[in-house]
Amino acid sequence: MQKIKTIEKLDNFPFQNFQELKKAENEKIVVWIGIDWGVSLKWAHWGIYCPKRLMYYTWFLAILPWLSLIGFMIFLIITKNWRLLLGLPLLPISFFISHPSFKLINRVLTVLVIVFAYGFRADKWWLLALTTALLIIWWTRSIIYKQAFRHLIHAAFKHEDLLCILWNCGSSIAFFNGNRYWKDFKIEDGKYIHYKDKEKH
Repeated sequence: MQKIKTIEKLDNFPFQNFQELKKAENEKIVVWIGIDWGVSLKWAHWGIYCPKRLMYYTWFLAILPWLSLIGFMIFLIITKNWRLLLGLPLLPISFFISHPSFKLINRVLTVLVIVFAYGFRADKWWLLALTTALLIIWWTRSIIYKQAFRHLIHAAFKHEDLLCILWNCGSSIAFFNGNRYWKDFKIEDGKYIHYKDKEKH
């Protein structure tokens, strides 16, 4: 199957051509392109439609949580403070729940910074070790997806062929007025409309 490289050939795209989309972006009519977080990060990891500096940066951020876990284990072994083993499960749990879609991610980061500051002021090195590891995990997880996500959206507004790929893979176009469009359906004026249902009438 031949890849579609122009908007004109896309199914149900809300603009007639790429120039019309660019104009809507410049006039602040279009908010953003809805792209899956995981897809954007995967593409950034492998340098697809992104500069090498971003690829290296995302790999560096992906490794940091593992380094924080190793550092925490080293601290635990050196200090022989085996009570820290109770905090060990927090690290993998934090890794899986610290996702940008988690609405409280910034609040958790704020709490961790406060606890870290308390540990530093009170000379509680075990607390510093634990909160440092958790801060690294939460910070890297909160920023790594956002960096990849923002760059892919920026690239999609520059490369028409990329936009076509994303559209056919389930991405959406969101407008400032709240309307949102996908390949198979749309939300317009607060109403959910499926194109196949529309064709039946």
